Amino acid sequence: MKHKITHSAKSKSRRTRNIAIVLAVCLLAPAAGWVMLGFSPRAYQPLPTDHPEQVSPYLTHQLGPDFYNQVQLNEPFDLVIEQAGLNDIIGRNGWPQQFDEVTVFRPVIAFEKDFIYLMSRIEVYGFSSVLTVVARPEMDARGYLNFNIRSVRLGLVPITAIAARVAEKAVADSAAEFQDWPDLEVMFKAIVTNTFFEPTFDFGRQRVGLRSFSLEPGLLRLHLAPETKSAP
Repeated sequence: MKHKITHSAKSKSRRTRNIAIVLAVCLLAPAAGWVMLGFSPRAYQPLPTDHPEQVSPYLTHQLGPDFYNQVQLNEPFDLVIEQAGLNDIIGRNGWPQQFDEVTVFRPVIAFEKDFIYLMSRIEVYGFSSVLTVVARPEMDARGYLNFNIRSVRLGLVPITAIAARVAEKAVADSAAEFQDWPDLEVMFKAIVTNTFFEPTFDFGRQRVGLRSFSLEPGLLRLHLAPETKSAP
């Protein structure tokens, strides 16, 4: 009799423990989900912009003149893009912006060794999270470029496949807007499908091609080669 009572007590204790574990998981899982979605990368720190209504001085006084002066020589040249300067250019584009129910706040780009990080806080129906896109660009033997999107995360939650489908649809729906910018359409389609494309673009009477690049903390170095376009 004593053995039966002891066995019954142990079974009851085990059932109680299992129920407690299930309840704990049910209570903690939503909380863990909110924590993962609410995670904000340390690198996402948009800095205040002086006179945001004005064009970026980095664009008008450094990057723009550097590119224009070099391309006029019609010889290969290196163009260095500073992370801080690029973020200053991006930060003057009227943020936040509204896309239906989604509010997109000022994006931030970070350059690291071989990697590019694009981060932006988004808000949907009052819920806010940071969207992070991680890319490791590469070039093949033909000199074609692939931005090579490695992951897309909302907080700490991976949403790469979903983001790819949404991006592909957005590019397809915007086809009419690319009529005057065919090079941009090719580039955006390649980005959202993670495919290689020829990294060349028109600049006045010249066609400028990317020959190589390197990424290091805070800097992107481009090796560009202009050539005069042939007459149609």
